[in-house]
Amino acid sequence: MWEFRLSSVEDLKELNSRLGLDIDAADDVSILREPVEAGGLFIPNSLAVHPMEGCDGDSEGRPGKLTLRRYERFAAGGAGLIWAEATAVVPEGRANPRQLWLNERSKEGLAAMAERMRRVAAESMGPGHRPVVVMQLTHSGRYSKPEGTSQPIIAQRDPYRDPLAPEAVPNPKRKSRIPESQRLVTDEYLDGLVDNYVEAARTAFDAGFDAVDVKSCHGYLINELFACHQRQGKYGGSFENRVRFLLDVVDRIHGELGADKAVVTRLGIYDAIPYPYGWGVDREDYRKADLSEPIKLIGLLRQRGVKLINVTVANPYYNPHVGRPFNEAIAGGYEEPEHPLAGVARLIKLTGEVQRAFEDVAIVGTGYSWLRSLLANVGAANKSNGLVSLVGAGRMAFAYPDFAKDILTKGRMFARKVCISCSGCTQIMRDGGTAGCVVRDNEVYGPIFERGRMGDRENLARLASACRKCQEPTCQLACPAGVDIPKFIGLFLDGQERAAYEVLRASNIFPEICAWLCPVEQQCEGGCLQGFIGDGPVPIAEIQMYLSVQANKQGYSKLRIPANGTGKRIAVIGAGPAGLACAAGLLEAGHCVTIFDKSREFGGMIESVIPAERQSESLKNEIAAIFRDVPGDRMSLRLGSALNGRFNLDTIMAEGFDAGFVGMGLSESVSLGDGGGDIEGVWEALEFLSAARRPGKVDVAGKCVAVIGGGNTAMDAAVTAKELGARDVYLIYRRSFKEMPAFNAERDRAMAMGVHFLILTQPIGYECAKGRLRAVKVCPTRLREADSSGRRRPEAIKSSAYSLDMEVVVEAIGQEVSGQIASILPGVEFRDGLIQTQAGRLATSRAGVFAGGDLVNGASTVVSAVSDGMRAAKEIDEFLKQ
Repeated sequence: MWEFRLSSVEDLKELNSRLGLDIDAADDVSILREPVEAGGLFIPNSLAVHPMEGCDGDSEGRPGKLTLRRYERFAAGGAGLIWAEATAVVPEGRANPRQLWLNERSKEGLAAMAERMRRVAAESMGPGHRPVVVMQLTHSGRYSKPEGTSQPIIAQRDPYRDPLAPEAVPNPKRKSRIPESQRLVTDEYLDGLVDNYVEAARTAFDAGFDAVDVKSCHGYLINELFACHQRQGKYGGSFENRVRFLLDVVDRIHGELGADKAVVTRLGIYDAIPYPYGWGVDREDYRKADLSEPIKLIGLLRQRGVKLINVTVANPYYNPHVGRPFNEAIAGGYEEPEHPLAGVARLIKLTGEVQRAFEDVAIVGTGYSWLRSLLANVGAANKSNGLVSLVGAGRMAFAYPDFAKDILTKGRMFARKVCISCSGCTQIMRDGGTAGCVVRDNEVYGPIFERGRMGDRENLARLASACRKCQEPTCQLACPAGVDIPKFIGLFLDGQERAAYEVLRASNIFPEICAWLCPVEQQCEGGCLQGFIGDGPVPIAEIQMYLSVQANKQGYSKLRIPANGTGKRIAVIGAGPAGLACAAGLLEAGHCVTIFDKSREFGGMIESVIPAERQSESLKNEIAAIFRDVPGDRMSLRLGSALNGRFNLDTIMAEGFDAGFVGMGLSESVSLGDGGGDIEGVWEALEFLSAARRPGKVDVAGKCVAVIGGGNTAMDAAVTAKELGARDVYLIYRRSFKEMPAFNAERDRAMAMGVHFLILTQPIGYECAKGRLRAVKVCPTRLREADSSGRRRPEAIKSSAYSLDMEVVVEAIGQEVSGQIASILPGVEFRDGLIQTQAGRLATSRAGVFAGGDLVNGASTVVSAVSDGMRAAKEIDEFLKQ
């Protein structure tokens, strides 16, 4: 690994001399303050942020919270040109399921993002600062993964890039990851794709972007077309055919949207892949660039009014060292085969050749991030020497979003803030996470990086090798579902992934969502012997998650439904984990199932209340995979069916069902009383968390928030309030930390977010003015003997009561059954507010009706609910055979 040992311009000159390179650097960087005019675009300075994809949009292509955070940081950072990331023009061309995508449903969110960028830029740099914001239009081609698995759309067979894995030296004999049966994209598809680019450009301009970039680099579809020397038809063979698609898109955008619309491009000019599969390469030696065709193309673009070009080279999936010199490789990658400074020099030289050939075109240079704090010095020298118009930063912007502001206002960059070329941001993307700087933005991206590494099979196998194969496994005893953990770990280590998944599935039909949400540190991993006498517990949950994801992606998690059904019909009330687990078991037994739920979505409280950050997209993905291909005559859905005194269990069973299962949750929040429900500013926890999942429904930004309670719902509410911008969040709990029922991991997460914990504090009422919350009244408590819960009982010391000024309160005291439950479930007996079932069974007092989950056990874990549902399915099957 090459070490970085440059702290001054003199150090750079010395290394230049030693390596025989010619990179200039200037002490005075003030030239970078100069504005740049590119066609009709006025760029307020000579610094740019390159398009850096975060993989953090939603399924509809709208920007997510991290997307907005990133672009606000870029905007506040002072760069005159902000080149927004790759945004798909068609769904099948998305590089990942979270890639931004231009369509009517995403336009509003993208417009809001552009507006926020301009507002933040003016606040940070002054009212006269208006950065040019470019929207990058893309089709990922051979790197398309719209659903998370590879769905390549290729323009040619390529013996170098078909295998995908990066390599330092091209080898055309490696095994391809793309099947031989894969068809090439047709000319007809490409003809229609031009229309999609035009419509995407229209959406981008409507959303307020200053220009659109027709992305033509890094091995994606348009860039691949440039090198299709052997392709037949109108898009292959001759130079004119190979560049036809890009030029047609530019012409159509200008023709349909107006010649004044700014069209630009990020253009790959040198692939560094052997001819005839590489573009811009010497036909005899791919290590040498031949820019004759790229320069010819730029000339044609210039004739069409393209006056801003962002130059880049190579392919980050295949030969990343050429385009992104690095110090450390990603897992499984190759070591940098040349000194990274040699790669920087190559990029400067090639960019300079283009800039000198087209002095009236603004060329954005790349490859500067490896230089750390010397980026400004080298960039200033290159601009002075006519080698570039704007100096761009990609990885550097992830790490150091205000690099431009420091250069412009302080004349330098600071070593403590720079990118260190560790490839951490790339590793996150390869692991399927949302990308950012692991080192400089660790609070946000450190956990994401760690999660990604825990999805890497090789890493998991190394950690799992510590499993002791205990004869009486304490991990299994701690699992509510009784999963045979040593067995599935052993099969995983032997490479028998499907067999390992089947062991999981036998006890837990929803292993992925349980791996996300269960308190594993208190259950399986908490019981792992290696945690007591070794270096730490085996990562059981992560291996379970990995196996589940593979099963869901490859299709072997789906229900195995017998061809001949029993004809028996069962009503399942509740589409949460208990209800869905029961339905799955019944379907596999050959029965017909009808699922009733008041929501219009599967998942119960997991879907509607638990924050998305705690479950990723596991719920949606696992349910879709498991219930895929269920015949319509075996499962019907009655979603949006809220039960009440008129539409109840009697009504449902009267429809002719042979049995029923009740998997409803505890849907009502316990209130503090004192009229909290009628006071503006006081929320019930479930209502608050549900509303917080919908943008703009909860306004706590800059406010003081109190959350009352000590369970997981309280932790979720407190963390959510912090994430929504609350100034301070207080968690008020009447017992001590020891008695707090929240999972340790959730409590620690809240503390890490900066939530203030007021323990041994009892809320006793509210103060309000004109119906609006003003304060919460509290008093200290002392702990007495244990109560029926096994925890020490708090005694309020009301003589020491005081008031806490507060703008918002969220009551997360607990959940209970609906007040209408007796009329909703006639004939079902209750005890202490919960359904009473037969000893050791899940049958209720009403014949043919079974129950499980929180309405039977009280608030519990997801895996307990799933286990109940699976047990109930077996009991119902036995009942129906009688």
